[in-house]
Formats: sequence, C-alpha cells, structure tokens
Amino acid sequence: MDKRGAKGYWLSTAKIVNQQLFDEYVSKVIPWLKEVNGEVFAKDTEPQGKENTEDANLAVICEFPSMRAAVEAYESEEYKELSKLRKEATENSTFTIMEGLDEAAKLRRAMGK
Repeated sequence: MDKRGAKGYWLSTAKIVNQQLFDEYVSKVIPWLKEVNGEVFAKDTEPQGKENTEDANLAVICEFPSMRAAVEAYESEEYKELSKLRKEATENSTFTIMEGLDEAAKLRRAMGK
C-alpha cells in the first residue's frame, strides 16, 4: 500500500450548511489530527468548484506520513465519531484518500525524466 516516502492525503470538498456545528467539528478534529500525525496541508473557503462541486464553500487537504496512516486515520473509531459532526454540518461533500509521489518519482521529476 505504501510507496517508500510517499505521503497520504485526504481531499475533501463540501458546502457548509451549519457553521456552528462545523466549528465544533474543527475544534475536535484539529487536535485529533495531531495525535495521528496528520495536519491540514491546505484549506480554502472560496474554492473554484468544478464538476459537481460548484456549490462548495470549503476545500481541505490533510497530509499524513503515509497512505496507510491516512486510511487508518479515516477508518478509526475516533474519526468515525468525529465525521458524524462533519456530515451533519455539510452537504454535497466529497472525500477522497490518495497517495502522493514516492521519493523515487520526485527525484525523477526533479531530474527532468
């Protein structure tokens, strides 16, 4: 599952429909992310939604040390509970877990290959 040196990422878009509930989610998920060695890599509250995400008012990328760590975090009992808040506070949400480039691929790209 894990390529050597490749990080794992959560990619999510959503339309926040209950800001108070979403703020509660954020206040709980940020410390939890630190516990599982994840962090918010990028966030935009005015994303340019395309292809079924046109009404999104939030786009977030979270980074993890590996694909395995990203999947395990998402499938954990703790996140299953936290995600209930996210799902209640949003609509039309998307959620994808993906693996970044491994070290060999980064080196090839840097060398123009």
